[in-house]
Amino acid sequence: VRDLAQTWFRALEAIVTHAEGPGAGGHTPSDFTLVKLTQGELDGLRAKQPQLTDVLPLAPLQQGLLFHALYDTEGSDVYSVQMAFDFEGDLNVDAMKKAAAKLLARHANLRAGFHTRENGDPVQVVSQRVELPWTDTDLSGLPEADLQAELSRLASEDRVRRFDLTAPPLMRFTLFTTGQDRHRLLVTNHHILLDGWSTPILVDELFALYGTSGDDSGLPRVTPYRDYLAWLTEQDRTEAEDAWAREFDGLEEPTLLAGPTEGQESALPDRLVVELNADETADLLAQARRLGVTTNTIVQTAWALLLSHLTGRDDVVFGATVSGRPADIPGIESMVGLFINTLPVRVQVDAAQSLGSLVNRVQEQQTNLLPHHHIGLNDVQRLTGHSELFDTLVVFENYPIDDDSLEQDNKGLNIVSGTSRDATHYPLSLIASQDDTSFNLRLDYRPDVFDGERVAVIGKQLRLLLATLAGKAELPTGRAELLPSLERGLVVEEWNATGCEVAAGTLPGVFEAQVARTPDATAVVFEGESLSYAELDARSNRLAHELIARGVGSGDFVAVAAPRSLELIVALYAVVKAGAAYVPVDPDYPAERIGWILEDAKPALVLTTTAVAGRLPDSDVPVLLLDTPAGVAAEHPDTAPERVLPENAAAYVIFTSGSTGRPKGVVVG
Repeated sequence: VRDLAQTWFRALEAIVTHAEGPGAGGHTPSDFTLVKLTQGELDGLRAKQPQLTDVLPLAPLQQGLLFHALYDTEGSDVYSVQMAFDFEGDLNVDAMKKAAAKLLARHANLRAGFHTRENGDPVQVVSQRVELPWTDTDLSGLPEADLQAELSRLASEDRVRRFDLTAPPLMRFTLFTTGQDRHRLLVTNHHILLDGWSTPILVDELFALYGTSGDDSGLPRVTPYRDYLAWLTEQDRTEAEDAWAREFDGLEEPTLLAGPTEGQESALPDRLVVELNADETADLLAQARRLGVTTNTIVQTAWALLLSHLTGRDDVVFGATVSGRPADIPGIESMVGLFINTLPVRVQVDAAQSLGSLVNRVQEQQTNLLPHHHIGLNDVQRLTGHSELFDTLVVFENYPIDDDSLEQDNKGLNIVSGTSRDATHYPLSLIASQDDTSFNLRLDYRPDVFDGERVAVIGKQLRLLLATLAGKAELPTGRAELLPSLERGLVVEEWNATGCEVAAGTLPGVFEAQVARTPDATAVVFEGESLSYAELDARSNRLAHELIARGVGSGDFVAVAAPRSLELIVALYAVVKAGAAYVPVDPDYPAERIGWILEDAKPALVLTTTAVAGRLPDSDVPVLLLDTPAGVAAEHPDTAPERVLPENAAAYVIFTSGSTGRPKGVVVG
């Protein structure tokens, strides 16, 4: 027993000696429950941030913003947010600096740096203490005309100066002295730290702390952002992924209004403001109450209709910012951090459905997805099979701004004004905000992608759509106006005064006349091969005879599922010459979509190639392979079949996406 006791005491002495030695007392992976780390990873993070006190996962949007910052390293970072406050009165600079420092001390997530682990996963590392980034600049000697220009220049320089996301704090303060008892304070932070809801909370704290010279004993206890991140780790990802997969089932393509922008640097946006008047605002709010929806839903519906018009599609997708603050987390409304998330909204537009019904459907869809807002955009895009779903964003600002806090007197200091500037990397964003009497729309657009005139037209169309939604909920969606009455008259009547005499005839007849005029001229070219008009006429005539021999005739449809080639053009003309109408089928369509088209069109025959035939769904429709002897039809004459086509005969059937996800056919004569 004595030996055991002595061994025990020696072990305790060794532990005490080690604990008192230099370098002892470091963290171990067990200290950080939200992220699984190895000791080696932890030591590496401590080497980067010696003041390390916590290691946390990232919220979904934080992951996206970090990726964007690491991917787009050239030029300015559009996700720098800048607030500016103008003061009059006796500013106590030391008290303001203490207030700013205490702000960083109170909120651990404002002291976070962002790093990538060995496995590629990002983490945010919280430092125990950080230095206050504070700059004083005296501009009081400048004439007033030069002062404003210099303030604007310096603010712009500050906003485009990139943060090193690995070196906290990602927030800096710049104080300008602009005259006797006049100052401007810039507070610039990276969006990865804060969302719009958090900003007024932080501003209220800053000025409250100024009044106490940094003493926060009178402020409420901070509910840490860590609580929200812990909540995220407990959510059912499988259930959320299933919900999003169902929502985007059958989506064929993304909605990209701007076209390709890959390789272009993100530019700070220009802005266009559209302010609804008091009557328009009242009508919009009243309609929202009647329909039992939010004004945000009406704005989203208007944007969906506009995208449908601009893209010509009835299945559209855009991004929307959601609050991301779950009500079941205690104190969530007063937390400071990045809670918002950007997620896709899909709207399938049915021209026959009333506007009010469409609004209600959009609201129902978003309500059903509300419990699943905790996964990231990249996860949703992966589920849909599209690397990019949209390039326009809708933001509805509804923040707890306390105007009285800016107007109150703080130890002789009067806050004259406060403004904020932010941006996104999306080429076009709609930011909507409202109060009791006004409704404002702001279109932020990248000037390297959209010109101002086009955005001005979009603004007019959006305003008109909102007015239509506010006053004509029973109107079919397909009849929603996108042009004011005067402009509509200009477009429909004056610009469309293009009436002219059109010679009677059929497509085969027009083609044969061209063959007679220029038989040796090149008619079609593909990948180094070509056919003259005479050759195209002869080959299509031979194939037309083969189609007739197989029973194809007037009133029939023939599906053509072939890749771009000379044979494709031959096949299209052959079908029409045989008296039928062709049904173009993209061979790259999913088999299910091709099956729907064949089921709806009920073609008498399918023309395809050997390579494509194996990808077509099973069907009872006969198939003719264009790259076989039967498809070449060399044994048939190269003269035109003796078929008389009526001038109103169908030429082809085109299938569109369809508002239900199933293709819809339109016969074109």
